[in-house]
Amino acid sequence: MDKKIAFFDIDGTLINVPTGLMSPTEETIRALNQFQAQGNLIFVATSRGALPFQADDLHFDGFVGEDGHYIVYDGQVLVNDLFTADEVRRLIEVFQKYDGRCMYHSHQNSWCDCWEDEYIQRHRKAFSHTTEKPANLIEKLDADSMDLIACCVMFKNVEDLRGAYAALDDMCTMVAYETGIIRMDVYRKGFKKGTGVQYMYERLGIPRENTYAFGDGINDIEMFELVGHGIAMGNAIDELKAVAEAVTDDVTDNGVAHYFEKYLLE
Repeated sequence: MDKKIAFFDIDGTLINVPTGLMSPTEETIRALNQFQAQGNLIFVATSRGALPFQADDLHFDGFVGEDGHYIVYDGQVLVNDLFTADEVRRLIEVFQKYDGRCMYHSHQNSWCDCWEDEYIQRHRKAFSHTTEKPANLIEKLDADSMDLIACCVMFKNVEDLRGAYAALDDMCTMVAYETGIIRMDVYRKGFKKGTGVQYMYERLGIPRENTYAFGDGINDIEMFELVGHGIAMGNAIDELKAVAEAVTDDVTDNGVAHYFEKYLLE
């Protein structure tokens, strides 16, 4: 049997923080374990820098994190794309100009000089299910000491977001969200989630026709376009469903597991 590889977004695909689904369901874990037992690989592909859950019975073969800017396979770091101090200074200046509220992240720490801001709090609650201050938060920005890999910046309006995007377009790879919490995820120029996934399956010598991706959001569109089979969750945005090969059930209704049980498990 030819080896297959499947990539999974996290939020809205494996978990759903707003509804309290904080880790993959037992049915999903069983399906992914069976897929691996058939000789296949499973990877996370996310804008997050680390898994937000721990499942003792689920072990991913690799991690395409930070929308492709942090890639790990078999315990080895393959890509770790950090901003320089001068680039961090430019980010800070641009976000101040366009009234952005920013959370900056390294692998160990986070930086934010406006922690109590309502936009920061809203984002924290939506994606971490809490508004408690992280233990690793530093509230003073010092570009020379920030080993930064990514940041998420919130805006009051779309016009400010677009202004910051244009000001950084030559230096950064950005994923903008103009509905809901108006924000963008910001990285150095380089991979995106889709090209990071492509880099990984090509490095492993797995043909595109044996590659699968599961997702629900706007940053999954390119990933779907670069794999052989893109499967949208039932709760996915319409734009993603439009480019998907198939649409499965909602994340809260075991959508990943149901697709595997129907098409990929022997």
